[in-house]
Amino acid sequence: MESPPIEELSHFSHRHPLIKISDILDEEDQVICSGCEHDLLGGSAYTCTKMNCNFILHDSCFDLPRQIKHKSHPKHTLSLHFKPPYYDGEYTCDACGNSGHAFTFHCEKCKFDLHVECACLPEIEEREDHQHPLTLCYNSSNLFVGKEVEVDVLCYVCKKGVG
Repeated sequence: MESPPIEELSHFSHRHPLIKISDILDEEDQVICSGCEHDLLGGSAYTCTKMNCNFILHDSCFDLPRQIKHKSHPKHTLSLHFKPPYYDGEYTCDACGNSGHAFTFHCEKCKFDLHVECACLPEIEEREDHQHPLTLCYNSSNLFVGKEVEVDVLCYVCKKGVG
């Protein structure tokens, strides 16, 4: 029996067609997502069909919306850019302060940028290491307050450190 043809897909961030691959990556492969710049482990992903092109995206990065409204920057809509909109090819995430070289949610008016991962943090998270649900908070500049920032983060309920 003949296998069905592989469906080639397009994505705004890449000029070549992509195909979906499933469960072929493991810890030894050390493949980095071209969108979020994090390791790809297990699961499925989208990879370029061209032989010498190493472009690959997590499922979740492939499905990102092109625009979002985010509580960290409530005045304007953020647009997904597949590369930093700056001449040096790099941006600094206004949430965690770390640099990025791939996808960014960007505000053109304010030059505000968020990593994909920072933009997708849950508003409320329940963790086994803490007795209360944790709510994502913003400081007076509407930036995240969290473990990437060098401050002690306290639970407002029990006044214990969280990290």
